Formats: sequence, structure tokens, C-alpha cells
Amino acid sequence: MDIKALARQKKFGEMETAVYADRSLVGQLVELLGEKDGDVRTGVLNVLSRVGFDYPQDTRPFIDKLIALMDEADPFVKIDAANAVGNLAYRYEDASSRAVPKLRILLDHEVSLVRQEAAYALGNIGFSFIGLVKDLAPRLVAMLESGDDDEREAAAHALGKLGIIEPQMIRGILPKLVEVLEFSKEASCGGVLFALGAIGLHYPNEVADLVPRLITYLDSGHPNAVKNAIAALGNIGSSTPDAVRDAIPKIRKHLESPDLDVKMNAKVALGRLGDPAEM
Repeated sequence: MDIKALARQKKFGEMETAVYADRSLVGQLVELLGEKDGDVRTGVLNVLSRVGFDYPQDTRPFIDKLIALMDEADPFVKIDAANAVGNLAYRYEDASSRAVPKLRILLDHEVSLVRQEAAYALGNIGFSFIGLVKDLAPRLVAMLESGDDDEREAAAHALGKLGIIEPQMIRGILPKLVEVLEFSKEASCGGVLFALGAIGLHYPNEVADLVPRLITYLDSGHPNAVKNAIAALGNIGSSTPDAVRDAIPKIRKHLESPDLDVKMNAKVALGRLGDPAEM
């Protein structure tokens, strides 16, 4: 299989299929990161991100090359590299420790998309190695003040990941999350919902009043909002199932969702809520 030819012809779907079928091709894929064509590099990074998430051992030897790409001047390379690093490094503490300093710098990049991907990556790493990123929680909280909906989404999602591990870190920002939710669009409020669920997992009584509001997102039609509302309700109800009992019929309906993430979250949430259909 000529991976280089597929990449240069921008046949990234075929390239991804080939690499999944024969992961010994990962090395050839990494070599293409030296191409000057930005589209090729972006396509390669996206494929590496997906393959590495599913088969981390096959991409582990190349993580440092991806970390180094976050120093590139091109913001689009930074974005794709941060995304790939977030999907690959979080399994390995040594790689994560090398990635965090660069991601920390990207949180202050002039381009919002770069800041967003850095936040998502730090959330993934923090979920595995909280000690590497816990000092960045105030910076992520400050991002909630951004006028950019997508940036608030990324910061909230990262804070939610940290809060699942160390809930006291985000317990105090509950009022801020509620405030952000008030003016967030349904298409980009998933991170806030996820963070509220992280607080609710450990302090269900503190978010009990928000349950009716969370239930309304189940009918929003936006998969990102739906899947995160389901996860939040499952977290809240894991210790206080009666508090979210009214949500169960609506969550059940999402077991037939064509969106795999929504469907999986519904299955997990119903199991946590003690629904007989998923026990």
C-alpha cells in the first residue's frame, strides 16, 4: 500500500482504512508529517489521532514527534497536533509530562481554536494524571469568561474531567457554570453540562435544583448537548436515583439514537440509575 500516494492525492479516508488494516504502516504515516503541504499534514495528524486512540501501542513510539509539532508556527498544525497529543499521550505519564508544558503555552495562544484544543488535551491528561495539570484549573476557569462559546465549551469540559478526579477543585465554580449555561447555545453547551455532572457525581444535592433544566436538553436535538446531559443525569442519579427518576423515560428513548455516543451514554446512565432494562 502506497501511503504517501494516498496522502498526496488527499485520499485520507482510504489512507485511514489502510492503516487500520495494517498498523505497521503507522511509521510511514508519521514520515508524512515532514510534508510541506498543510492539508497532507492535517490529514495525517487526524488519522494518527484516531488510530492512536484505538491502538495506543502502535503510535506510542511517535508521540514525541507529535508533541514537537505543537511548536510549529502554523496554528492549524498546532490545533491538529494538540488534538492528536490529547488522544495519545494521556495513557502515558512520561509522554503527558512532556506534553503539558507545551499545552500550557498554547492556552494563551492568540487563536481561539488553538486554546480550545489545548484545553481538551489537558482535560484528557488531567483525567489520567491530575497532578500534572491541577495548577492550570484557574486558567481554565478564566476561559469560562471568554466571549467564545466554543472556548467556554472546551474549558468547561476540561474542568469536568479534572473535577471527576478531584471534585473539590471545581465545586466552587458551580455558580459560574450555571451562569455560563444561561447564555450558551444548545449546540455548544455540552462541556458545561459535563462539568455540572462531574460536580453532581460527588455532590448531588448541590445540583439537584438543576435536574429539571438538564432534562430539557434531552429533547434539544443536539447530540453534544444530549449525550452530556445524559451523562450528567447518570452521574447525579448514581447516588440519588430518585432525584432523576423523571428523566428515565426520556433517556430510554435515546437507546435507539443513531449517534453512538448518545446511545452509549444512555446505556451507561440507565445502568447507573438502576433501570431494569439496563441491569
